[in-house]
Amino acid sequence: MAGHDHALRPNIPGHSHDVRVRPAADTDAWDPTPGWIAAAQRGDEDAFGQLYRLHRPAIVRMARLHVGIDGDDLVAEVFMRAWTGLPTYRPTGVPFVAWLYGIARHVIVDQVRRESRSTPQATLPERAVDLREDDRLMLADAIDSLPDEQRQVIELKYLLGLRNPEVAEALGVSVGAVNAKQWRALRALRDRLEGER
Repeated sequence: MAGHDHALRPNIPGHSHDVRVRPAADTDAWDPTPGWIAAAQRGDEDAFGQLYRLHRPAIVRMARLHVGIDGDDLVAEVFMRAWTGLPTYRPTGVPFVAWLYGIARHVIVDQVRRESRSTPQATLPERAVDLREDDRLMLADAIDSLPDEQRQVIELKYLLGLRNPEVAEALGVSVGAVNAKQWRALRALRDRLEGER
């Protein structure tokens, strides 16, 4: 059986002995993320690369919702800040992606502020706005208009893919509170988006 455990370990050169195989609450047999985090905190770029590949799709979804196709630059900024801040990261039982989410929110807010200062509001676009882009902007505005905790629930659950217990842990509230905030947020989004049509 020891050989089987070895086969499950991620390929992190020089650090594979640091990864602990642990049972998870669902169908996953183990979670390599703590080992990758520990190795990355010691400066292992390959381990950080694993974290990047694992969490990039979620951060891309969040970035593209808020800033469109320019989200790729924003994603790069999120992971640069994460690499820089990783030595101060402390595991608290909250999913690592929730820590990345906090960084992403700061980067998004900074980007939106820069755009609002540099974009003249009284000018018309030179070309027709793509309907999909218009829908994205409408949805991003609707999500941003939610109270903070409702917005966080929507972003953590639907953009980053966390389950309700993980969202509850990230926000420091009960699963019941997450459910209530989720349904209030979804109702508010539906009402706002129907009102826009």
